[in-house]
Amino acid sequence: MRAVSLLVVATLAAVASADDSKLAKEDVPLQAKANLRGKNKLCCGYPLVNDSGWALRFYWLALEEDYQDARTSTVPKSGRNAKVPDHTWVELYTQDGMFFGRVRERFAWSLRMEGSGLMMDGRVVNYKGACKFGYGTCFEQLDINQHPFGRGAGQRPLIPFKSVAIDPRVIAIGEPLYIPEFDGLQLPDGSIHDGCVRADDTGGGIKKRKMDFFVVTYGNFRFLLDQLLGVSWITPHIEAPRCEYMRDHTVW
Repeated sequence: MRAVSLLVVATLAAVASADDSKLAKEDVPLQAKANLRGKNKLCCGYPLVNDSGWALRFYWLALEEDYQDARTSTVPKSGRNAKVPDHTWVELYTQDGMFFGRVRERFAWSLRMEGSGLMMDGRVVNYKGACKFGYGTCFEQLDINQHPFGRGAGQRPLIPFKSVAIDPRVIAIGEPLYIPEFDGLQLPDGSIHDGCVRADDTGGGIKKRKMDFFVVTYGNFRFLLDQLLGVSWITPHIEAPRCEYMRDHTVW
């Protein structure tokens, strides 16, 4: 099972020369609220803000394997994670107090930050909230057949390069979105993005006009940052006809 899990992740992973960390951008100030503009009925729906008025961030699976060697190129080199010691270990538990595993603290910190991760034994795990056991943050094991890349809001599976995390007070969970800055973007596997994503997830640090784009691995983040030429502000559109195929009527 671990080999299959790692193979799936590996096929979506890429390494490029660009280097940055989403953590360094968490406090980018938000622009003033903008009125909705007119709707393009043939394409892209309603823009939620003026051009480039929404902050773009990225997130990915925390891979335990990446944290076995000190300071490898497959994990962020900056941000708060860089201050965690290389060789300290912590114990993880479920909210029921069941022992989950003993891992390097840097992996545990990253797992808590990203929300989902892949352990070396093939288990896909998800953040479950604060608790009184071990590291102080509890996790749960997911069904790899239902959530091979982690779980978003409710029981929604995360989809590589399609799931985004948003503030549900601003955008409804399950809402398809058109991102013109993503349209034509080359992905790590060589395919081209059509600009369509879906609001599948939330996050404690995602407030108002912020969006986190799920890219599976840190290597993919570096690749896409290079492809986007450093773009960190986007223009989400709702009710885009071209993205209706992503509308999910499943009640999770």
